[in-house]
Amino acid sequence: MGGAVARRLVAGGHEVVGLARRLTRIPGLAQAPMIDLASPDLAERVQAAVPRCQAIVHAGAALDKEPGSQAVTLVNCRGTQQMVAVAEAWGAALAFISGVTVVGTPRALPVDEDHPVHPPTVYHASKVYGEHLVALAADRGLAAYTLRLTSPVGPGTPDGRILTVFVRQALAGEPLRLAGSGARRQDYVDVRDAAAAVEAALERGALGRFNVAAGSSVSNRELAEAIVERLGSTSAVETTGQPDPDEDVRWDVSIERARGELGWEPRHTLADAIDAAADDARRAGQRRMG
Repeated sequence: MGGAVARRLVAGGHEVVGLARRLTRIPGLAQAPMIDLASPDLAERVQAAVPRCQAIVHAGAALDKEPGSQAVTLVNCRGTQQMVAVAEAWGAALAFISGVTVVGTPRALPVDEDHPVHPPTVYHASKVYGEHLVALAADRGLAAYTLRLTSPVGPGTPDGRILTVFVRQALAGEPLRLAGSGARRQDYVDVRDAAAAVEAALERGALGRFNVAAGSSVSNRELAEAIVERLGSTSAVETTGQPDPDEDVRWDVSIERARGELGWEPRHTLADAIDAAADDARRAGQRRMG
């Protein structure tokens, strides 16, 4: 997600400094020394290594969901706390990237920004903690806001996500296998649209929470069938015979607040995301061969 935001802001003429645990190669991006969000002196190291910025986009996180994860505590909780401190020291706007899934299983549809939160894992709980830190900073006068993303897709989507797995299988002509009947529904937001939402919110000096989603959901079966059709694949869509505990879960997400307050609208279709994942998979295959 951070890479998509950097590309969008660089393309928009902004001077962008990348701060990460590993080197990020993006044309036009100034790369600061690699810094670990878990560093106990993170705030001081960032201010020493990076020129004063007008805005900070905080997308970094440890994805561990184990209850006793120290990485989640150090990176997601303390790391976010220190990034808020940097933003306040600089008087910089702060965009915090969270996820709609902090609400747990949706209790009312569509899911809006006021839906009660019930984080299902420590990772999600750490994101709620970060959201509260951002809200407290906004109460102190900082231009700070949270963007809650649904399932990110598009260029650079990590391996292991259902869309990238299905695309890779479809390109190889392998069967696409669904748990349950494939009825679980998800909203897939393209990272390029999410990056545009970050830019829009920075430009408008946004405050509060905003859902960033495609605004429509598809079932796992519909996703598999769309991938097979889009790629002209011979793959069959099958069921595993195993139940899906989330068979009845439906992620219908409201984006009316982002539309109204940010003037933002998703532009990329699911077909665009499938094409991007296929391009990524083909390039990865070429690298392995050559």
